Amino acid sequence: MNNLTTGQAATCFASPELSSADEISREVLSLTHDNSLLPLLDAMPDFVMILNRNRQIIFANRKMREVGSAHFMASVVGLRPGELLNCERVAFAPSGCGTGQACATCGIVSTILTAFSGDPITRDCRLSAQGIEAFDLRVWASPFTWNTVNYVLVIATDISNEKRRRVLERIFFHDILNAAHGVRSIAELLDGEAVMDNELSATLHDVAETLIGEIKSQQTLLAAENNELGVSLTPLHALEVIKSAVSQLRNHNLSARKKIVIAHGTRNFDLISDGALLSRSLANLLKNALEASGPGSTITLGARIEEAGNVFWCHNPGVIPPEVQHQIFQRGFSTKGTGRGIGTYSVRLLTERYLQGTVVLESSEPDGTTFRITVPMLHENEHQHEPLPGTTP
Repeated sequence: MNNLTTGQAATCFASPELSSADEISREVLSLTHDNSLLPLLDAMPDFVMILNRNRQIIFANRKMREVGSAHFMASVVGLRPGELLNCERVAFAPSGCGTGQACATCGIVSTILTAFSGDPITRDCRLSAQGIEAFDLRVWASPFTWNTVNYVLVIATDISNEKRRRVLERIFFHDILNAAHGVRSIAELLDGEAVMDNELSATLHDVAETLIGEIKSQQTLLAAENNELGVSLTPLHALEVIKSAVSQLRNHNLSARKKIVIAHGTRNFDLISDGALLSRSLANLLKNALEASGPGSTITLGARIEEAGNVFWCHNPGVIPPEVQHQIFQRGFSTKGTGRGIGTYSVRLLTERYLQGTVVLESSEPDGTTFRITVPMLHENEHQHEPLPGTTP
């Protein structure tokens, strides 16, 4: 989208214009003149905001202030919704909430703009806040006029648990059914056989391992989202982490007619981290790469030591469109259909919240797509005496 400029303010999407402090003060006084309106909104259990024509908050109820960590109304007035909720995209928006390239995919901004055009609207929206927190909201927005001034009333209900449950259920049944079909196929081959040959026995074992792995993956994600996941730091070898990730997808139907290779020059260096979480995160990136790649594609895994830490990466030849890149780490977002979109989100959740690392995406022509996981360098004495926050001895 082309960059637009208004005076000194720039935008890639919504208007960057801000109301003056005097104008905002007049709007606040106008709304607070009726002592019966705002106390009623303040008592509501949902998130409630009143926005002026420039999408700035004139009123936010108690529930909204609490989720935005704002104790006083005065600290909220004049902000835009994403600024109150600490949206991670605001830092990259040239003129605040709503003006960045990624804001074009924000359901909350689009809902507000639609309401200002004169049409009430209800939409499910998602917002990623700084620090891995995410909001799944059902947002209702409607225009209204108060003392000849136009506003939008926004009421949002937190539907995070509903969305999380639905996505996990669909993914769980989808993946478990795939593995169960594999077990049934082998059982059909065994029908009437007196003795199971070694190759068939090994295949049955691998499929059973895949089934167990899918179940453990869902258990890990649920524990991580509920802040109940323990982290166990142990000495690891880089190649063992990579091979563990590959083994989780070795017999998956996504691996058919595709090649998985370890990058030339990858060294088997030592590191300290949670091996199960690190290998599962890398396996999720590998699964995502397999899903995005066609028959005959090569997916490459690698590891190296950089100044920033220990880096594990996964590359595939495909390219992710910019509008998808902006949303790729959001819970529930997927280009594969309704009810998917947990893989890259879980990688970020596990890496940043529990492994104290980072995950980044680079995708462009002709280089393809690379996800990089970076975890901190720890030494043996740190492992023994100074575990990372939230880890278990």
